[in-house]
Amino acid sequence: METEALRHRLNSALEFEEWALHNDYKSISVLAIYWEDGDMPGFKEEAYSIGTLFATAFHYHVDYYAIPSEDSHMELDRRINSFISEHRDSNDLIIIHYGGHGDPDDETAREKLAVWAALSQGGPTVDWSIIQPKLGHARAEVLLLLDCCFAAQAARNSQNRAIASNVELLAACAMGCKSPPPGQQSFTSHLIQQLRDSLAANGSAKISDVALSLAHRGNKYRETPIHFSGLGHGRSTVSLEPLRGSPTDIGRGKGETAWLTLRVSLRDVLSDGLISDIIQWLKARPTRKVAKMTVENVVQATDDVRQFIHDDARGRVAGPTFQQLPTPAKVEVLTAWNDFRSLITALATQLRYPSLMELPRDSARETNSDQVYEITAGPLATLREMEKGLLTLQTTVQRNVMALPDLNGKRKSLLEAIEDPAMQSLGLTPLLDRRLKALFPSDSIASMRMEHNVVVAQESPGALTHSLVHEELRDLGSVLVEYKTYEKPETQSPHVQRKQIERMEERISNLAELLQTQGPSDLHTLKCIQWFHEPENTRFGLVFDYPAGFAGLISLRDLINRPGTDQRPTLAQRFSTVKNVGDALLKWHMSANWVHQGIASHNIYFLKPKGQVSFDFSSPYLFGYEFSRPSDGISLGVCVEDFEHNVYRHPTRQGLPSEYQKKKHDLYSFGIMMFEVGMWSLVGSLFNAEMRKDLAPSKMMKIIKLNAHERLGYRMGAAYERATSSCLDMKFGVELDDAVDTRLAKAFEDMVLKKMQPGTRLD
Repeated sequence: METEALRHRLNSALEFEEWALHNDYKSISVLAIYWEDGDMPGFKEEAYSIGTLFATAFHYHVDYYAIPSEDSHMELDRRINSFISEHRDSNDLIIIHYGGHGDPDDETAREKLAVWAALSQGGPTVDWSIIQPKLGHARAEVLLLLDCCFAAQAARNSQNRAIASNVELLAACAMGCKSPPPGQQSFTSHLIQQLRDSLAANGSAKISDVALSLAHRGNKYRETPIHFSGLGHGRSTVSLEPLRGSPTDIGRGKGETAWLTLRVSLRDVLSDGLISDIIQWLKARPTRKVAKMTVENVVQATDDVRQFIHDDARGRVAGPTFQQLPTPAKVEVLTAWNDFRSLITALATQLRYPSLMELPRDSARETNSDQVYEITAGPLATLREMEKGLLTLQTTVQRNVMALPDLNGKRKSLLEAIEDPAMQSLGLTPLLDRRLKALFPSDSIASMRMEHNVVVAQESPGALTHSLVHEELRDLGSVLVEYKTYEKPETQSPHVQRKQIERMEERISNLAELLQTQGPSDLHTLKCIQWFHEPENTRFGLVFDYPAGFAGLISLRDLINRPGTDQRPTLAQRFSTVKNVGDALLKWHMSANWVHQGIASHNIYFLKPKGQVSFDFSSPYLFGYEFSRPSDGISLGVCVEDFEHNVYRHPTRQGLPSEYQKKKHDLYSFGIMMFEVGMWSLVGSLFNAEMRKDLAPSKMMKIIKLNAHERLGYRMGAAYERATSSCLDMKFGVELDDAVDTRLAKAFEDMVLKKMQPGTRLD
């Protein structure tokens, strides 16, 4: 598709009436529910308090409903059905607030689902878990605000998805916990205050932000509210803004009174990660003060792939071509290309004729296609699918091009490919440059070597699991230093010792040069500046640039061990961490064709932006490169008996290794890290001091696999558990592979990384 034609079609499609709206919704209605004969009058009073706030400050329509003591379940069911039927527009929002008692539902054979009760003991009840799924059939979006004990049990369901794709839930407390009674410390009282504060400060209230504020330790609410969002349609959370005027007045506001032109200049060549960042930024939901959006220029990524597939040689001198790919690689690239073209067609159809793509939610689900469901979910959801399709397409092309034999041994071919404009436009240049330096390192190991002149050591390297430190170095300033210690064998002759140290120096030098290359952002590595050797301390050091704008770092290991919940990542951030580290490992294998040998939670770090309380969980950085080496190289053969390291290693790699490190062993270590992120607990905690004595490596692995199989699915979902087990079993269905393990890379991408993508949108 020509870029000019695509630009014209997108601009035509962007001429839709929603730009005239001053709110995310055309209509917003509230139903405040309490018990008619409840034993605490405060619940009714708080229902009217929050109803008054919505009516006066937000100008929403508010109804109140008292659940009767007779036929409670049927009457509430009838009222909810009526409330849903009154709002049939997909641009409507309905808010349901419940204040009352909750029942633990923990009697024999009960499933701890959502049950509401009129009295603290005995009395009438309502099986809310039976009624709630009906909200998923509403065309409108639904915001559930539940102020009751055991409120988060509304997110549980014995059969289907409890939180439908049009529902967002904010619950007063977790499963098995009791919420404060009506009064100044109640959930509803704190919620009212947070909504008022947010409205005064921002003119709106995002429910995800309200949930975070309520959960912050500075807030006096004594329980931890639970937030679930199943929202699609390009919206991850409900944003409550006051309605202005009547529905007939919508669109009569100001027209285009000013315009702003932005030119985005990029420091790096376009890569998968950079394209992803830009798309995420541009597709963020704009303020309703924006009256119109037009596309002036279209990035030619799609045309670049098309030209490569059709061997369009414009501007090319030499370099890899589509025809050089083996037949299976051609088929895979063409399949990804056709899938992406289908997404483009679906997007254009959805934007130009939205009514043609509207299917009932249940009908979309019955197709058993996540892609079809996302397309029918709306234009922004389809844009999200297009972004995923573009990244999948580019990764497919990159993986298959990097597998060409000439690019895995011929210096001339690599140099020609690096100079090829087509490779640059496809995001392959950084990968090729890294491959070149991996295969043909600098002849001099002194090119990046330095003397270790410390001005200020912010901290000292501790155990093997704390080898990254922040230091102030003369001439370099603030840097991060990763230490690699080694043992000096006393039994060997000085000549043998010297040769072994020279070999380690050569490897460290090669690694430093490799990490100096500014790779794509999805490699999640910092730039290596220099390296040093301290023979007196029997250690090497890799010196990394400390990015400006950050002050503080923490490893994933220390984050998991950290007490309290104020700085823990959300569930979606945990999925993203796994996805990002996996992408980094995949690109490391793909570009350098090196194994890592140090994938572990103590080698994954997060930086803290200056002036911020929380760490930046969106960008984990991968370290542990002191053990990296070429995939066809020989391990140093050092016997390591440290439990905290061995627990991340496959049994054949523990102690004195019986097998060379291979990429599959990196994937096993990645599976251990997935277990820790999923359980939010270090894998070492599975083994007490007594168990660690004479623990056979095979027994250790068996215990870890058993725990992953039995416990991960409950916490992270079946797909996450299966992906983790694939890594721990090292079973990816690959028997024979090429020199750069292309089939293993594709299997890891399909069986693990793609399974993480849905979880990254849970927030």
